[in-house]
Amino acid sequence: MKRFYFDLAGAFTACDKVGHQCASSREAKEHARFIAHRIGTDKSPFAQPGNCIRVRDESGAEIFKAPIHAGFSRLSGRPPTARSRVSGRS
Repeated sequence: MKRFYFDLAGAFTACDKVGHQCASSREAKEHARFIAHRIGTDKSPFAQPGNCIRVRDESGAEIFKAPIHAGFSRLSGRPPTARSRVSGRS
């Protein structure tokens, strides 16, 4: 397995110093998309144009960027900023 690094890039930056082992670059891209989706869903302020998860291989070469988009809440199925009300009516 190869080690890949998943940096937060854009207006907010964080460099991955530990990395994650993946069987292939394809798996690393899928993992980057998963991270970007989670950040867009759970940390909506990070979902801004230009923010992404940047994937680097063991040599430090960038191999992929996964944009961070605002996601939907897993519980409500609505954007995180939407408010849902329970009316008590059927």
